[in-house]
Amino acid sequence: MTQGQMIELIQQHHPGMGETLIRLNLNRAQDDFCTQAETNKSTFTDTSVAGQRYYDLNSKVLHITEVQVNDVSIPRLIGKPIIDDDEHTGAGLSAGANSTNDRFWYIDSARLGIVEKIAGVTTRYDKVSDYQSISKAGLEIRTFAISKVIDFTSSLTSSSKIPEQFHDALIYKVISEGYTLGGTQEVRPDMATYFDRKYLEMVKKGRKFARGGYTGKTTIIRATDF
Repeated sequence: MTQGQMIELIQQHHPGMGETLIRLNLNRAQDDFCTQAETNKSTFTDTSVAGQRYYDLNSKVLHITEVQVNDVSIPRLIGKPIIDDDEHTGAGLSAGANSTNDRFWYIDSARLGIVEKIAGVTTRYDKVSDYQSISKAGLEIRTFAISKVIDFTSSLTSSSKIPEQFHDALIYKVISEGYTLGGTQEVRPDMATYFDRKYLEMVKKGRKFARGGYTGKTTIIRATDF
């Protein structure tokens, strides 16, 4: 369904709501749906810099599911190393000499941290750690994440990047908010509740779709007596 078609359907309930306001509300509805239903996955890439620990995350990332360095999945580090050898400004120290390929990732201040085990330990102010920032430049850092989708623009022929079967959810959400906030349309709590309920039903279906491996199916494990 195109943005123009969505606007037409919404204006059947809120004829006084202009395209700009509807577009704003559609983008808010997309963000909310992606956050709740987790239907959209994206991949983001970066390139390692020797001695640099932190890499900015795309603003669309909701939560990370996997990180790879040069096509190899690396595990998530529980907590964070006690010694941070990369400043928040990005001006890190020189890369350590005792590097290994045993790498890990973690999140700190909405940034992706990449560290590697070292052959030995690093010391600072009498504190000891066996991790350092990634020491090799030019490696591909690939981040897999549940994400938001790109916003609608002024192009009325564009379509939402959430799965097509859930496009109606965005319409329900905007209609519900229109009846809740009023403005050019009278406040109708009954209609707001009705369309919000339809929206939440779509969220539930979207969550089931995502957890079922994007096939529309889910696996249910039942207890069996032998």
